[in-house]
Amino acid sequence: MQPPDFDAMYAADPDPWNVRDSWYERRKEAVVLALLARERYAHAWDAASGTGDLALALSRRCERVTASDASARAVALTRDLLSDASASVVVNALPEVPPLAEAPDLVVLAEVLYYLPEADRIRALDAVAAAARPSAELVVVHWRHHPDDAFLAGAAATEEADGVLRERGWERVVWHDDRHFVAASWVRP
Repeated sequence: MQPPDFDAMYAADPDPWNVRDSWYERRKEAVVLALLARERYAHAWDAASGTGDLALALSRRCERVTASDASARAVALTRDLLSDASASVVVNALPEVPPLAEAPDLVVLAEVLYYLPEADRIRALDAVAAAARPSAELVVVHWRHHPDDAFLAGAAATEEADGVLRERGWERVVWHDDRHFVAASWVRP
């Protein structure tokens, strides 16, 4: 199985998941923001920023945001959206880590892990952990079902992340099990 061609998806529709108009997407974003442990962060990394909407929301609570995506078209959209924010927007595909001006104290993996094969999912979690500050918070959120073009269901991807992170010493802070999505956060004690 090959991951989707995200550049082709964004070429066909600049908002392929209807992020700006979908109640599901807006509600999921609100839940992600509500489950954050702190009011303010020094540096957030949105590791699969897509349209940039979540990165924009994060910029209101963070001194600096790094937004990255595997799709150059998505990065261009995000760059336009974040033009007024203190943000760096770069093309980067997990499990690689983009150049970061400083180690983030918040990392968000939204709707991305299920598009990676198993070995890359584990590498991505390890890479994120290595790049983040010792006191960082990590948030993972996925549509709970199995997208046709993904390697596994979102609930399974989030459960896998939970097992990997807890095995590596992260402490789960929140587990939000919704009918439509699963969101969780972890910190290193």
